[in-house]
Parts: sequence; structure tokens; C-alpha cells
Amino acid sequence: MNETPYAEEFAHQSAEDSATRFESAENHIVYRTLLADTQTAVGAMMKLAEGNNYHCLLESVEGGEIRGRYSIIGLKPDLIWRCSGSNVEINRQAKTDLSAFTPDKHLPLTSLRALMKEGEMPNTAPLPPMASGLFGYFGYDMIRHVEKVPDNNPQTLDVFDTVLMRPSVIAIFDRLKDSITLAAPIRPADWQTARAAWADAQSR
Repeated sequence: MNETPYAEEFAHQSAEDSATRFESAENHIVYRTLLADTQTAVGAMMKLAEGNNYHCLLESVEGGEIRGRYSIIGLKPDLIWRCSGSNVEINRQAKTDLSAFTPDKHLPLTSLRALMKEGEMPNTAPLPPMASGLFGYFGYDMIRHVEKVPDNNPQTLDVFDTVLMRPSVIAIFDRLKDSITLAAPIRPADWQTARAAWADAQSR
């Protein structure tokens, strides 16, 4: 017997609302919420992320030891930001070419602040805040951009101090409602028409 993973859709963003926000040049999120009582976040990530190099699974935790309400999967980045020392690189073609990094002349924190301003979502409601954003890691050496600390340890790992990606698809598991919400951020500056942005979000 074939098992149906998502039995019912019970919430979604309308094309009309998306178009109104697009015309107002407002960054917003197109979403669809489905029942997910037969799925787990780990199982879904293994299926959705197969063959992709950039993805993540984040778990909310309460009190440092109790699993929280949400699990978040980030997939298919449209942008990747990374830095090593004071050298910053940005890939704005990540959807089609994961190696298309170009240097950014700004210092890391200045570059990162500008990127956060560019992609911010003024309102993620009715979704939780993690429905949009930058996902990744900050290494210890980023502290050197904030305060002076000794810098005499050898570099043996050959990894970037920080790598952040901006997912174009975010899956949010809600354990309280047994649901999964698929969210696709739309930033009007990236599109010529609301119709094109909507069609791309639906494809994602």
C-alpha cells in the first residue's frame, strides 16, 4: 500500500497578496502548509537535500536540552557569502553555479550588514521568523573583527572563517501542529514582474 506523505493542504499564500506586496517593493514569503504527521525532519532532509551541496537542518531547543517546537531545513541557496580573514567573497549565481564567487571589497562585518539589509523580511507572519534569513556558521576567528586577540595559531584546517547561505526554499516542521510549511522568499529587486516571481516561487 502506498503511503501518502502529505494528506492535506490547509494554508497558503495567495497570488493576489504576493502581487500587492511585489508592487510595493516589499520582500515577502510565498508559502504552503501541509499536514506532515507521517514525516520526520531528518527523513525529509535526506530526501530533499539529496545531490545538493548546500543545505542545513536546524533544531530548536528549549532550556539547552529539550527539543523545541520547530525543525528548519534550508535548501537551494540563491546566494552564498563567505570570508577568510578580511577577504570576502559572494556568489550571487548559486542557483546555477556554486563556484561563481566574486570578491567583495568591503570588510567582513560591513559586507555582512549590507547583505542582511538587502535580504531582510519586514514581516514573516503568520510564519515563524526562521522562514527567511542567512543560514551557516561563524568560526571563532570572526572575533578578530570585533576585538584584538592573539593571532599566532597555525591554520591547519583550511576552512573559511564563516560561510552563510541564503536558502531559496525553507521547510519548517511544526511539532505542535504536525505540519510542514514550505516557504519561498521573494525579493522584488530580483524580478521584473510579479508574475515571474510568483511562477518561480511556485516552481521551488
